[in-house]
Amino acid sequence: MEDEEDPNWELALALETALQEDEGPNLEIVLQICRGRRIPSHLRAQVWQLCLGVDEYTAKLPVGSDIFDLPEQQELRRDCQSFVEKFGNEEEDRVSIVSDLESVLTGYCKSTQITFESGCGWLEVLQPLVTLKVSGGQLYQCFRSVLKDYIPRDVNNPEGLPFHIFRLLLLYHDPQLCSFLDSKRITPYLYCSGWLRTLFSNVCSLEAVLALWDVYLQFRDPFLVFHMALSLVLNAKDRVMELRDGDKSKIIELLQSLPSGLEPGDVTDFIAISQHYSTATPYSYRRMFETALFGSESFLTFGNGASSTSPSRRVAMHSLCMPISAYELLHSIRSARSVSLQLEPGGVEDGVRFFVVDCRPAEQYNAGHLPTAFHLDCGLMLQEPVSFSTAVQGLLLAQKEALSVGSAAGGEHLCFVGSGREEEDQYVHMVVSSFLQRNTVKVGLLSGGYQALHELLSPDPDDGLTDHDSATCLECRNNNSSSRDSSPAEKRNQSKLGLTSKSILNSFGSTLKAKYAQQKEKLIEYIVNPTGSQEERHVKSSDKEKSKPYRNLASVFSIDPSDEEDIKSVDESVGERVSLKAWLKKPEILGSFPCNEVMATGDHYAGYVLVTPTEIFMLRETDDRDVAEVSIRRLLSSVIKITSKKKHPELITFKYGCSEGDNVLITHCDRFFLSTNSKEFVALVKKQIDTKMAEETNP
Repeated sequence: MEDEEDPNWELALALETALQEDEGPNLEIVLQICRGRRIPSHLRAQVWQLCLGVDEYTAKLPVGSDIFDLPEQQELRRDCQSFVEKFGNEEEDRVSIVSDLESVLTGYCKSTQITFESGCGWLEVLQPLVTLKVSGGQLYQCFRSVLKDYIPRDVNNPEGLPFHIFRLLLLYHDPQLCSFLDSKRITPYLYCSGWLRTLFSNVCSLEAVLALWDVYLQFRDPFLVFHMALSLVLNAKDRVMELRDGDKSKIIELLQSLPSGLEPGDVTDFIAISQHYSTATPYSYRRMFETALFGSESFLTFGNGASSTSPSRRVAMHSLCMPISAYELLHSIRSARSVSLQLEPGGVEDGVRFFVVDCRPAEQYNAGHLPTAFHLDCGLMLQEPVSFSTAVQGLLLAQKEALSVGSAAGGEHLCFVGSGREEEDQYVHMVVSSFLQRNTVKVGLLSGGYQALHELLSPDPDDGLTDHDSATCLECRNNNSSSRDSSPAEKRNQSKLGLTSKSILNSFGSTLKAKYAQQKEKLIEYIVNPTGSQEERHVKSSDKEKSKPYRNLASVFSIDPSDEEDIKSVDESVGERVSLKAWLKKPEILGSFPCNEVMATGDHYAGYVLVTPTEIFMLRETDDRDVAEVSIRRLLSSVIKITSKKKHPELITFKYGCSEGDNVLITHCDRFFLSTNSKEFVALVKKQIDTKMAEETNP
């Protein structure tokens, strides 16, 4: 008869074989074998430790974990004893378990300098880990990994960042339910704080928690817990609304108890539904808040997430709706334009697709906009509500038609685009609020507005925009007028380009209304007959052969004639797939920096930029965790200029080239977004270039 805890003997056999490899178990192979299924109980300890990155042979307790001298030691010990007594173990086992728990928590408090507090959820996190029956050192390392990688920071604070993020998710998928809970002053902290700080261990049975963690740890997605909580709340909407006239405490009690009925057999479906919501949610919020919530460091200068003045919390608190980054929007549009050519009408593809609503004044829209953007005159909302309602109906009709024909302009997710200037965007916010009040689902707002798009596409905004006119584009004019070599006349004219709130309102008149029908007709034409992107021009290898190295210019870096052969062969390794771990450990690698490679089209690829004494490499991450693709390989001696924007010092631009006669020929341009260590990266590159030049000068 089949064992309930080991329902698949083939799975157990395959796992046993993979875990006994002479070179050690390979995580990717183990995950391929498991495929989101429950782990046989006798193999759970090995698989969990592998997923958590714990080395069972080197794991040990921190120094001082066996010296019980914390100021709160008595409280900690009492909590451990009370917790263990709930499970009815034998007396001898209870003493051993209490000792292990106290050692782990004491060591953690000492190593992190965090004070233990009753009800913080740590004991509930330890409960499923204790069942692994591993050594004290392994138990400690597993516990620390779960807290660091899967439990959101600030989760014990009623005003913590995790709860503002959860509210944004709820607002995105069900604004009606979110509004109802807001009206009752039922914050996410009141019902889901325990879920987040214990990964449901506080409310589910131990058997259900073990089954849940079996699958959850395989996905290695710390944000999945938010979508698990979201799926529970959305599924209970009808029951919650039935209590609309009841006591607030009854609603909270209902919400808190939602996971309690979860059975081990329900886990697969529960995770599948949660994944559905995860894939149906824009990923921008992950990039914005990931390291403010998880891990040991924050790369977004948001602080540690535990401060009441944390900028990350302020961003989440003051977001009107789900923020969408320019990176994600541009990537989505590019993907949609390529996919729409392959899908049949009504076809479906994976990923979030946006229907872009540009709410800027008409003259700004006409000076450049995204190719799939629908223009909505937000001034009509105040001046002519009836006309505004008609415009909204036209917008929704265009969205429906675009979806039905499989156009690149079609998308179930609405992304509103403002200018990025607060004074103008107050009207955009009013429009977005009106959609939320209509209970429109999947409403997002472009973070940074058109300014962010334009900045991302620089220095070639024409590549990603339609009808872009640098002479009338407000962003181009502002950039030109603020540059160092701006003429006095340009600076005087700059004030004429700005729009005050009064001039914005006055600008919404008959001229814009006349243009509205024309713009709508233009969009409908695009929906039916989408245009392809312009063909890009690439530098040919023959271009390099014609030119000679550029030498003896101030403020630029030069290349040596002896490197010309190397330049021809530089691209030979591009596209090669390599072992990420092996490359990061190469002795010639002077520095490796996590980054995003940013393309002129707006696409961006996560990975690592590597610096050697003579070259720069970009390794793009792939679906295989330890496999990376070499996308860039450049000689440091070919660097002409390194620049960054004052507003965005994290975005570093490298220009490479040589000379053709008396002129500089720029042959390549790379951009890297380094959320941390951008200064260190540039400093290392410059140091190697200076060293190389010094060697050439003084051989």
